[in-house]
Formats: sequence, C-alpha cells, structure tokens
Amino acid sequence: MRATSIRTGLAVASLLAASEAFAEGAAPCVIEGVTSPAPNTELFLEAAGGAPHAKFTGVLLRVKLVEPTFAPGSRLKVETGDGTKPYLRVNGHATPSAFRFFAKEAVSLVGGQVWLTKGVEIQPKAAASGEVEFEHAVLGTRAADGAPTKLRGKLPCAAVGLAPIALEATEPPKGARWYHMKTGGLKLFDRAQGAQVLELKMDDDARKVFWSTEVRAGWVHVVSPGDVTLDGWVRMNELEPQIHGELIDMNALAPKPLASPTLALAEPPKVLTAVIALPIASKPAAGAAPLGLVEPGATFHAMDVSTEWTSVVPTDLALMPLDGNGFWVKTSTLPR
Repeated sequence: MRATSIRTGLAVASLLAASEAFAEGAAPCVIEGVTSPAPNTELFLEAAGGAPHAKFTGVLLRVKLVEPTFAPGSRLKVETGDGTKPYLRVNGHATPSAFRFFAKEAVSLVGGQVWLTKGVEIQPKAAASGEVEFEHAVLGTRAADGAPTKLRGKLPCAAVGLAPIALEATEPPKGARWYHMKTGGLKLFDRAQGAQVLELKMDDDARKVFWSTEVRAGWVHVVSPGDVTLDGWVRMNELEPQIHGELIDMNALAPKPLASPTLALAEPPKVLTAVIALPIASKPAAGAAPLGLVEPGATFHAMDVSTEWTSVVPTDLALMPLDGNGFWVKTSTLPR
C-alpha cells in the first residue's frame, strides 16, 4: 500500500517538474513518435480550408504534432519524420481523429486517490502551456445520463504517446485481504471519515475488486488496479470480503494495437538515396507551394521522370500524393 503511494507520488512529482520545465522554457507543445494514422487521412497545407495535397496510407511512420489543437473541426500541424532517421518529409495539417493518444506516465485524476494507469488510451480535449488536457471514460461505469463516468486530467506534452505501451500492473502486498463491491455503487474518500473524492456507479454486471492491508473503525483502505487505479478509503458496509482475490488481467484492458498495412508497388522503380536535401514542390512548376523536402540519406522512388521535374514517393509508401498530384523535385538534383 505504502509502496503504491510512494510510486505514484514520485510519478506525479516528475510530471509536475516536466510541466514546469515546459512553462519556464516556453517550449512548444510537441507530441511525437511512431504511429499508424487512419488510412486515407488527408493532409492540407492550411490549418483551415484549402485543398488536400497528400494522404496517409496507414503504414507506420514517425510524426511530430506541433502545438496541437483539439477543438471540434480543427486540424493538427503534422510533420512527417522526427529527425531520428532521414525521411521524405511532407508536412501539413490533418484531423485529430486520424491519431490515437496514450498516457506514457501514470497521472493523478483526483488527488492521490484516483490515478490514470500508465499506457491507457486518452481522448485529448485541449493543449496549452506545454500540457494536454484529456478525458477518460472509466471502464465498467455508468453515470446518471447512462454514459460511462468521464474523468479529466492533464499530462505534459512529452508524456503523451502515439502508440500503445504495456499497462503497468500493481501487485498486492503479501497477506492483503480482498473485497468486492456489495452493490453497484461506491463512494471513495481521501481518508477514514474524510472528504469524498469520487462516487462510482457500475454497470449491472460489473463490480470492482479491491485489496487492502488496513482497516480502521468501519473503514477500509483499498486499492483497485485497472484502467483507473483507486487508492483511498471506503466504508466497510459497502464492501463484501472475498475468500480468493484475483487481480485484474491488465492484458484484457490493453488498448488495441495499431493496425498497419504492408504496401508495395506492383513494379517498383529503382530505390534512390538523397545525397543533398531535395525541396519538394506541390506542382512541377517554378513558384509552386513548398511541401517539404527529401532529407539527405532518405530513400525514395522516382516515379515520373521528366527533363525538369520528377515525382517522388517514400519507399515505405506511408505518405502518398493524392491522385493527379505529386511530390515534385528538380530532376537535376536527383542522385546519379
């Protein structure tokens, strides 16, 4: 029990320190990593309006989301590649629903009693001052409106990931006693005879299971792992003892893995490797809108070669131009 409190206390301390570092350094909010955007998600030059110039295919690739906004109808600024490996970078703006977001750290939702478990998928709602505000629907619960109970929290941008990670399991101490909810409702307090911090209403067929090593005058200090970890006090009359306790199988709660197709060209042209940075234009014409660049060392296919311009695509095919468009570079800049 105390080990859990120490661990979560250190976790929140590290998150606060990271958050303060963002604020003091005025660093931009950046969420980055390997992800599989929703297939056929379109990429726009503009944050609003305009016509798309590229699309994601669903293949895994590295991206950066810079100063993201999650307002309804908004678009995220997307940079393909993240500087860790040379890439054919085509940047733009895409809908937030194209991406999935995960907590890379445990984070307090209500005081020290209710924690979002590391690795759980979250729904971002806003981003400001180096933090992402998110919402999480607690599994197995039902609020008054019939929807799951939803809790909000904040994470530093650097603690938000774009791919699932393993959920952390909490092992009960030796000799812990086990309990489960007597009814479908339960009130959680910050201490025995203290302040109520949360009230849960469960689905008809759902009951939370707890372990405990401390009982005090009709109150039980309980811990319940899951997508949300509870660590607080409950009235004894709301619980029933269990002879055999069983931890939640965290694998059963794990978010679905990213689905990434494998794509290949029917008759792939020769693979080229950029020697210098190759600026990419939206059209094969002088003065066309810049889309990005092929970084030195990046591999790519030269698709349509002409005297002056050549259409290129990344060898992983994770990002492709829309039909009738292309990623155009000067033919004279291609490696020999």
